[in-house]
Amino acid sequence: MLKVNTAIENVTLYDGVKDQPILEATILISGEKIYYAGPHTKAPLYEAGEVFHAKGLFALPGLIDLHVHGLVDEGTLLSFLQNGITTIRDLASDVFDALEWKAKEKSGLLQSPRLFVSGPVLTCPMGYPQNVWGPQISMTLQGRYQAQDKVQKLAGMGMDIVKIGMEHELGPCLSDTEVGGIVSAAHALGKRVTAHITSEEDFEICVKHGVDELAHMPAREVSDDLWKEAVKKKTLILPTLHAHAGWAEEWKRRSDHPFGQTCRHGFKEGHKQAKKNLEKFLGLGGKVAYGTDAGNPHMPFGVSVKEWKDLQESGMSPIQCLKMATSQAAQVLGVQDKLGSVEKGKWADLVLYQFDPLRSPENFRTIQRVYKGGKATPSGTLEFPKPFDLDYWIKQWERTKFKKNWESAD
Repeated sequence: MLKVNTAIENVTLYDGVKDQPILEATILISGEKIYYAGPHTKAPLYEAGEVFHAKGLFALPGLIDLHVHGLVDEGTLLSFLQNGITTIRDLASDVFDALEWKAKEKSGLLQSPRLFVSGPVLTCPMGYPQNVWGPQISMTLQGRYQAQDKVQKLAGMGMDIVKIGMEHELGPCLSDTEVGGIVSAAHALGKRVTAHITSEEDFEICVKHGVDELAHMPAREVSDDLWKEAVKKKTLILPTLHAHAGWAEEWKRRSDHPFGQTCRHGFKEGHKQAKKNLEKFLGLGGKVAYGTDAGNPHMPFGVSVKEWKDLQESGMSPIQCLKMATSQAAQVLGVQDKLGSVEKGKWADLVLYQFDPLRSPENFRTIQRVYKGGKATPSGTLEFPKPFDLDYWIKQWERTKFKKNWESAD
């Protein structure tokens, strides 16, 4: 008789691949992997160290968030795990911090989702994010040769993806030549390139040079021709829709200041435009995957219910949202043979809920148990970022009005 560590019986299973759930399913976990997941009537005879009676519960694959800023502390990473996110990709950090957190997770020294990292964001001197967030999460370069050199160094140190920062609205940006050099060097090493953008100008440069994905849905109007070209070139977009609304909410705290009023209005409009853009992009056949920009104001270190609502308001069905956050996200990471669905041979990353999250995103709050690599973790408090220092940006605005030659505040 087959002996397994855990048997989850009589659960309603969304496996991350099929459009319809499997009713009265059984999931057998052997070590770190799934041995069987399907109808109970077809399960092999087994003896389990633990039998979890899950009648009335719902099982989903552990979610994969491809855009977070979560390398804060152990509590932050635990919050992701205890709230249904079993894999994250951090898209801006000091390179040595990224390596340290990744090593700790792999060695089991902390309770954390599986970690994929970009390390610092490639940009030009005083470009984004250096001019806003400082030098720690940035790596500056000038010219094609430096672009290639920096990519090779990041890849050699074990970064999983290369990220570039493009924000013409806030200062200088990487040139056409530099973006092209980054992309060609990354692709030669088998690495994807993702780009922080907001505007059509930055979007166009990224599409032109074959950037693999955009870390955000553009928050400005985009021409139909550019949308069509992006779809033609199979540019992937991570929507991060509600991050705009989170910043609008944050700036309410400084609505007494003209710049605070401007920012709040701008982010509110950006939120609306990003949702419209997602609807158009999907209508043209564009491809998306799940990313929230968790770590920005009011964006939790865990499943964002408001993000799921925004995605569905923009035309995505619940099952499309689930696939973009599981099997499709695993494809982006290149680990679709190991993660992203509840199937035989995959790592046992899954979550049990009291109520069906595909009926309502609010049901993501009803987590009963999380499994990562077959190890069970109870649900826990959903953590949020601390309030941001808005006075810093007000000071910068008052001093420079965010001119193109914006200098550091010394």
